[in-house]
Amino acid sequence: MNLLLSVHDVTPFHAERLGRIESFLASRSIARVTYLLVPDFHGRFDAASDPEFVRWCRRPRPYEVEWAQHGHLHLEEAPPAAIRVGLVDRLRRRWMTAGEGEFLALRGEALRERLEVGRRICLGCLGHAPHLFVAPAWLFNEELIPALAGAGFAYTEDHRAVIDVRNARRVAAPVVTWATRTRVRRVGSRAVAPILSRRWSGEPLLRVAIHPYDFDHPDTVRSIDAVLRSTLAAREPITCSQLRRLPGPLS
Repeated sequence: MNLLLSVHDVTPFHAERLGRIESFLASRSIARVTYLLVPDFHGRFDAASDPEFVRWCRRPRPYEVEWAQHGHLHLEEAPPAAIRVGLVDRLRRRWMTAGEGEFLALRGEALRERLEVGRRICLGCLGHAPHLFVAPAWLFNEELIPALAGAGFAYTEDHRAVIDVRNARRVAAPVVTWATRTRVRRVGSRAVAPILSRRWSGEPLLRVAIHPYDFDHPDTVRSIDAVLRSTLAAREPITCSQLRRLPGPLS
């Protein structure tokens, strides 16, 4: 039984919140964490252009970190008029993200260019280019996976699975996460998260995703702590790089 624990929205904008997250993780003796780096958050926080943030990214930690590229701007731009976004995607954009579903409508050369520019920033910030790409809010269209393979990425994720982009194989991995945008979402996600972690307790691989804004709300932090404690009692934290050692093939 394994766990993929990830910290989303790693950007200089959230520097103080990320410090609180790291103190939280270090105090719980967690062995492995995935950090999702936003190359240029909202077009105003180029990660590679902030020397202090670059030093923070490259410093040692008491746990192993696997880095992922998390979109590029983490900000959705209006899709061109020629691209029709269906009802389901419109509902996903409205419910799952506040205007940050960056890769849902991107296609063609615009998609490939966004990946490449973000990849260059990650390289400048980290000293290496991540092999994992995660679209903001896990929202994307069918062109992303072949574009990721062409850009040199190995893995991505959607809401239900981790995907080997080189052959589009999937390993089931439901995700537990929290929402803090409104009070209703905060209360609801604190109620739902432990239910989902118990419901999926028999899944070979489970993901737990935390966000910087979670740590503005003590009740949410307590919920995260409770879910992680129960989950870590039964699961070994791994990274995407270790997926190939799991029993059984990707499906």
